[in-house]
Amino acid sequence: MYRSEFCDVTYLTKKVTGVLYTSNTCFIVKTETGVDEFKSEKIDNYINTSKSIQQKNEWKTVGAGARFMGTYVPEYRDDIVKKETCINGVTASGDQVIYSARTGEVSGLYRKLLKRNMAEGIITSSRETRIYRISAWGSNCAASFGRGFERHIAIVDINTGHYRELTEGEVQEDYPSYSRDGSRIFYSSAGLALSPSETPIGIGAFGIFCYHIESNELCELLTSDSFDYIAPKEDNDGNLLFIKRPYRNPFRNDNILKDIVLFPVRIIRAIGGLLNYFSIAFGGESLRSGQPARDVKSKQRSEKDIFFEKNVINAQQVLRQNQRRGEKFPGIIPHSWELIRMDESGNQCCLKKGVMDYLICKSGDIVYSNGNAVIRLLSDGSEQLIEKRRMANNITEIV
Repeated sequence: MYRSEFCDVTYLTKKVTGVLYTSNTCFIVKTETGVDEFKSEKIDNYINTSKSIQQKNEWKTVGAGARFMGTYVPEYRDDIVKKETCINGVTASGDQVIYSARTGEVSGLYRKLLKRNMAEGIITSSRETRIYRISAWGSNCAASFGRGFERHIAIVDINTGHYRELTEGEVQEDYPSYSRDGSRIFYSSAGLALSPSETPIGIGAFGIFCYHIESNELCELLTSDSFDYIAPKEDNDGNLLFIKRPYRNPFRNDNILKDIVLFPVRIIRAIGGLLNYFSIAFGGESLRSGQPARDVKSKQRSEKDIFFEKNVINAQQVLRQNQRRGEKFPGIIPHSWELIRMDESGNQCCLKKGVMDYLICKSGDIVYSNGNAVIRLLSDGSEQLIEKRRMANNITEIV
């Protein structure tokens, strides 16, 4: 059964209990007493360092001198730097939070205490390996490790940073989650199709697998050719929860005939764009009289469309659809993204539609994000708003 109450909380001076999630590159802690935000020290330092380097080298990319040398850069570097950073995964381990993040070419696993002016620690970092979603159990942390286009499940020793990979092959494996007793790791896996040059030409649908740590046995729990099954987690009753969404191959091109027809037009546009770039770089003016309006239109389009989990979501359109359905807290995630509960017999039922990420609390509560807000789902089907927060992700309970 789902219980609706939060435990008593006073954080920063007492033990923290509540729900943590990320939005952009910030950690948000929601408790009964309010909301607090914490920055990633690693990401903050990277952005500040990049800004400092940018300011020192600004003379090379701005002004008439830069235009004369052909090194003029019309874009604002701050936006580019922010795109180079992200928080991939978050998990709680005792009184600390472990998170994986990318800063430029470096990916790492870091430890953080939710207190002001407390320095973060580095568990492991690398330029060759990317670390995605994570799940902690005691002093171990299950993580998705990526090299190239492949991702495999590994176990990291939080104290030493040493790790061992559990799986292999031409696959993308992610969303690791420990079972209630810590003896198994649930995760999602999709097969990769690679060309002779090691570039991806296709990726299959995500299925759910289980790795038995003691015996090193691997078993398949759920697969489909039509749906992705992601973010598997075991609840207090031994049921398996996961998000089911329509499968989409991001490398597939269903409009090849259209692309062939439009090829000459796109070549002409490319040549025009190149000439326009040289005009801006050396003359300081665009060849296109309507350029400002086009920039505004492009910005509006980018704000309307959201790229998440290799899916492009038309946020405004989905929001209007959910509002017309009369939802109490309409979100921007399509209804086709369903939170499913499957019992030990394989029977499935949908708990909620339009789910971006979710958490099963130790008390049995379910907390989920619909892209617009973080909401608690009660056993009678009613909902309670925790906080309105855009693209809340990596929902974690901290105790």
